[in-house]
Amino acid sequence: LWWLTAIRHDWLALFRTHWHMPLIMVLGAIVAGMTSEGGGAVAFPFMTLGLHIDPITARDFSLLMQSVGMMCALFVIVFMQVQIEQRAVLFGTIGSIPGLVFGFEIFDPLLDAAQKKMLFVSIWTSFAIALFILNSQKKRTTYKTIIDFKPWKAMVLIATGFIGGIFTAFAGSGVDICIFSIVTLLFRVSEKTATPTTIPILGLNSLVGAYYRLIWKGDVSKLALDYLKVSIPIGVTLAPFGSFLGSHFHRQVLATFIYVLETISVIGFLLTKPWAKFGLIMKKREKEICFYGM
Repeated sequence: LWWLTAIRHDWLALFRTHWHMPLIMVLGAIVAGMTSEGGGAVAFPFMTLGLHIDPITARDFSLLMQSVGMMCALFVIVFMQVQIEQRAVLFGTIGSIPGLVFGFEIFDPLLDAAQKKMLFVSIWTSFAIALFILNSQKKRTTYKTIIDFKPWKAMVLIATGFIGGIFTAFAGSGVDICIFSIVTLLFRVSEKTATPTTIPILGLNSLVGAYYRLIWKGDVSKLALDYLKVSIPIGVTLAPFGSFLGSHFHRQVLATFIYVLETISVIGFLLTKPWAKFGLIMKKREKEICFYGM
C-alpha cells in the first residue's frame, strides 16, 4: 500500500531532501522493537538536538511514526506469543490517555523548546540510571507477572500511566519507560516480560496521540508529515524485526544498548547548550516582571 501511495503522490521525491530521517529511523525502529523505549527516544533528540527542529514537530513525528511501527511490533509479540503483563497494559493505558490529553492541553504549552530538551534528557537519563541500579542487584528475585495483584497496585499503574502520558505529550514517548520502571523496580517483574509489555502501551498511546494531533487538532506541521511519508517503510519492517531480536537477546545486552543511547543523548545535549537560550528567556521574563511591577 505504501508503494502504491508513494508512486501515486510522488513521495519518492522527498528522499532527496529528507533522506536523513529514514536513516536515523533504522536505529529508532530497532530500538522501539527491542527495548522499553519507543522510536521517539531516538527521533526526538536527533531532531531537536541534532537538526534543531522545533520540539512540537519532533513530538508529532514520533507519535505518528510509533502509531505505525509499534503496532506492527505488537503483531509480532502476539504472533510469537511473547509473555507480557496484561494488567500493566490495561491499567497503564487507562491512566495514560487522560495524562496524554492533559499534557497536550495544559503542560506542553507551559514549556519552551529549551525546557523540553532539558526535560527529555533528564527523564531518559534517570531511566538509564534506574536500569543500571536494577541490573547491579545480583540474584534478585523476579517474577513473570505482578504477583498478588491488589487494587492499590492497579492505582499505582494508573497514576504511573498518567504521568507517563504527560511525558509522551511533550516528548513523543515516556509512558513506556514509566511503566517499565514501576513494574521492574516496584513489582519485581522480569525485564524479559516488562520490555514487550511497554510496546502495546506506547503503541496505543501513539495511536491516540496521532489521532488527537492530526485529526482532532489538525495542526501537525508539513515537515512532520513529510518525514513520516519517507520513514513508514522503515518502521513497519524494522520495528517487528527489533521485537524478534529482543526476544532472543539477553537482558544485559538490551540494557547496555540503552546506556549507550542515553550517553549519546547527554553528550548531544551538552554540545548544543540549550540552557543558554533558557537563561536568556528567564532574564527576559525577569525584566518584564520588573517593568510591570514598576
